[in-house]
Amino acid sequence: MAYASGVQLSGLAGVVGAAVGGYIGYSQAADVSNLTPIAGALILGGVGLVAGSAGAFLLKSAMQFVIYLIMFGVLVYVFQTPITNMTGINPVAATLEFLGDMGLPVKTATDKLVTGSN
Repeated sequence: MAYASGVQLSGLAGVVGAAVGGYIGYSQAADVSNLTPIAGALILGGVGLVAGSAGAFLLKSAMQFVIYLIMFGVLVYVFQTPITNMTGINPVAATLEFLGDMGLPVKTATDKLVTGSN
């Protein structure tokens, strides 16, 4: 059901993409190729319709995933002491160390967390 909630947004993005693609196809068809302006508008309008609606759907799905990651991160941060007691590993320090190894600039936060200095 969550994936069906953005149908109007995807439809609107598809219509906007079709309008933009149709305008570009109509105005550039004769300059770029031997197509008539109507054929260019139909071709690029169709491409804009599909690309706009698919892009909006994928962006909405990606943002839902990011929101779940944020919620999971808040839970881990709030319950880091019980998790550390159960596993022997501080999940926040481990995450910051992992992100630092990937090249993100979180080493100073990791050092402050591990050493306890301010």
